[in-house]
Amino acid sequence: MMKMIKGLGILLAVLVLLIVLSIVSAKNTPPPQIVANFTNLERIEKISKYRSCVGHVTVPQDQRETKRNMKHYFWVKPEYNKTSTVEIYAPYAGYVTVLRTEPGLNLEGEIWITPDRKIFSVLPPFGIWNFSVQHIDVRKDLKMGSQVKAGELIGYAALSEKRGNSFDIVYGKMSLTPKKIDNWTDPFTDLDSVFDHMSDEVLAKYQETGLDKENIVISKEDRDQNPCQYQDQGPYFLNQDAPDNWVELL
Repeated sequence: MMKMIKGLGILLAVLVLLIVLSIVSAKNTPPPQIVANFTNLERIEKISKYRSCVGHVTVPQDQRETKRNMKHYFWVKPEYNKTSTVEIYAPYAGYVTVLRTEPGLNLEGEIWITPDRKIFSVLPPFGIWNFSVQHIDVRKDLKMGSQVKAGELIGYAALSEKRGNSFDIVYGKMSLTPKKIDNWTDPFTDLDSVFDHMSDEVLAKYQETGLDKENIVISKEDRDQNPCQYQDQGPYFLNQDAPDNWVELL
């Protein structure tokens, strides 16, 4: 019994040390730049704006921003709304640090790509800027800790008539523990628009479709003055199809 308690104590100490090392490492890890386009734009119909009223509330845990969605939904053209049709690629070189599926919550798959931190690459990604895709059928051979190259195929958007026509792109920092906000379990300490972290070459591909940093982002001031409205008590919003929530691609 004493050996078991001692072993658990050592394991707990190691986990705490890993978390501390991860947090220290995070302070010295700059936000990763998107150097490869992560999907096929020819198959995308529209993209939701940063701070839109689409989907459910997605904000930092400290609630310095409220009642808005601080990620992007990529809405696929109807003819491509089926499995293994819309490719998803790694936006930069890094490691797979989170893989998760919760079919009961309508989440077929989720993947987080953490930038290479040299000897700290396998540490938990707490406090580090990450790129994440939700509603993805992840490539079967990818595991926690798998290394990926910029532009490498990591899976396909999980699309179907039953689930819907979109997948989610998140650029954010993960917290140590989730927090309940307006009936949604919030895992983020910080969020930003992925379009603020693209290389000029990648951003140029989007600009060719009529999208730019100005029309894809709603400012904090504008959203504060025009807050999103919930269905019931949240977390989902009313009027999600309103044109001012989206940028239609050319």
